Formats: sequence, C-alpha cells, structure tokens
Amino acid sequence: MSENEIKIEVLSRFEAGQILCSPEHCAEITYLVSIGDANDPLPEGYENAERSLRWLIADVVTEEGATEEDIRRIFDLAQQLRSDSGTLLIHCEAGVSRSTATALIIYACWLGKGREDEAMRRVLAQRPFAIPNRRMVALADRLLVLDGRLLQARDRLFSTNYADG
Repeated sequence: MSENEIKIEVLSRFEAGQILCSPEHCAEITYLVSIGDANDPLPEGYENAERSLRWLIADVVTEEGATEEDIRRIFDLAQQLRSDSGTLLIHCEAGVSRSTATALIIYACWLGKGREDEAMRRVLAQRPFAIPNRRMVALADRLLVLDGRLLQARDRLFSTNYADG
C-alpha cells in the first residue's frame, strides 16, 4: 500500500446517506459499496455516487448469508481499487458486521499474508465497534489460503484490545 492509497470508510446506511446527500462530501467518494438484505432500502443519495455496487448479502452467519461468489467479488474490488486514491465508502444497515467484514477482507488482500492482525487493527481504528461478519471472514480466510489467521485476528477482537498493539 502506498501513501496515495484509497481510504476506507465504514458507515451505517443512515450515515452513508448523510455523506451521499452532501455534494461536498460525496465528491470525495471514489467508490460506494452498498450492502443490504433484499428488503433493505438504499441509502439516501445512492444515485449521487459516480461509481457504486449494491451487494445483497444477508446479515447472518449461516449458508443463507455470504457465498464464495460474494467474497470473490470483494477480492475483485480490492484488486480494482488497489491503485486508486480517494475514499471507498462501504455501508451496511448498521455499519458493524457486513461492511466491516468487507473492509477487513479488502485490507487483507492489500496487505498480504502475515499481516492479518494489522488488517483488523485498521478496521478497528476506523470503526471501533466493528464485529466483522464471521462467515464472510471465514470464507475469505479459506479462499486466500490464510490458514485461519484472518479468522483468528477477527476472533481475537473479543479477547484482546487491538488498540494496545
């Protein structure tokens, strides 16, 4: 990752709508990833983002949730945005589970093997109450062949204070 790297911002649907409805703040958004269930509304101002994706991923940790195809789309987006600058805005309904899992997976792709804890620290620095969706993280860990390290970094969230190091 370089100094020109894209900044990831994780928000709730409501918070994303506030940014997207502000011409000044919306202009800073390089890419919008909107994650929701089939019945979840889009954030206000969704149409104002020049580049956006809408992913329908249920907020569950069962097979009814994220699929390998969903996770591969996150990998593709990470690769596509690797050399961009600006802000990647990722939102789900509450900005806690699916969106933070997406951010964690993107950081893991950008940082590479062996830096899973750093990826988790970056998510927590931006969204301190993150609880990344465990199914999404487990699928990414397996597909990236991280031997459980990304999932362990996520699970340590509940037993370790990442802010301390």
